[in-house]
Amino acid sequence: MSDSPKQKGLNTSNVGKSSPAREVDVYAGRPAQGHSGNLTGNRRILKDTAADIFNRMQQWKVHQDRGCVVISNIFNLRMERLGIQFPDQLGILVKELKYLCEQMFDIVEGLKIKLRNLTAISVLEKGNSTPLFISWTTEHFCMVKDECKITEKILRAYQKEQKLHQSLLLRIADSMDPDILLFYLSCWTYQPYLDHTIEKELHCMIKETRHV
Repeated sequence: MSDSPKQKGLNTSNVGKSSPAREVDVYAGRPAQGHSGNLTGNRRILKDTAADIFNRMQQWKVHQDRGCVVISNIFNLRMERLGIQFPDQLGILVKELKYLCEQMFDIVEGLKIKLRNLTAISVLEKGNSTPLFISWTTEHFCMVKDECKITEKILRAYQKEQKLHQSLLLRIADSMDPDILLFYLSCWTYQPYLDHTIEKELHCMIKETRHV
């Protein structure tokens, strides 16, 4: 009887290559519509906050892509060291994945602070219907959409995704089943809580604040 075919290793040359992360310059872009020169006050805070939120998401992409490579390497290591529960290189790879999860957690915590900043400005500008940039008022940055403020919608999505990543980290080190490892890799890669509308909201915010 012939042996069943062995699971092949993953080619990591194209793993973890999403759209390139591109940060925006806080001080770049055009002045608010109807205003010239440097921005001040709440306009300045909103513009800087929007840029910082966008840039944090680009940092997330970098860590996300690297995590795909690390998990693929863990899978390949398991295929090379079948039956060995803790191969020599496993600890190094898991340690790197843990570091990536910590960085992503810090990104989400930073988003919480930015959300508080936006909420505070929204309270100060309450009742002001004048657009601060192109068409959005201050409240629009925290406006209710689909029963959730836009900025809160972004934050909640990344909070859920970060918790999923942390859960995967706790399971990957102990898993020796190749099919389960591939499932974990898929969960990390496709980020089920970050749908296309999140990316759309981010780009709308950057366009509104005239960074692009």
